[in-house]
Amino acid sequence: MKERQELWCHECQRYVQFDIDISLNGNHVIKCPNCGHEHCRVVNNGRITEARWDRRNPNAGSYNPMQTYMTTGMTTSSASTYATYTANGLTSAATSNQFTYMAWMNTGTSS
Repeated sequence: MKERQELWCHECQRYVQFDIDISLNGNHVIKCPNCGHEHCRVVNNGRITEARWDRRNPNAGSYNPMQTYMTTGMTTSSASTYATYTANGLTSAATSNQFTYMAWMNTGTSS
């Protein structure tokens, strides 16, 4: 199952939006379409974990010799996609923004 996610690229100082298939356990590479910097993430049981790995240094302690996948659908922006959403007519602008953002990001329901 693909999810839309976002991360901050510290190399070029931009937000990167990407599609990641969380049904594929293993190492995932998110290559910034703006500067080419690689962000390495690990997916386990449908969740992006806090673990990091680096295919440029396979002897690093965080290296995980699992299957490696490249992400798709990458875009960049100078502002977070969360910050760009506006109220869509719900009673609370904050709730509306959170709901709209989470619907786009496929991350669940708002509280």
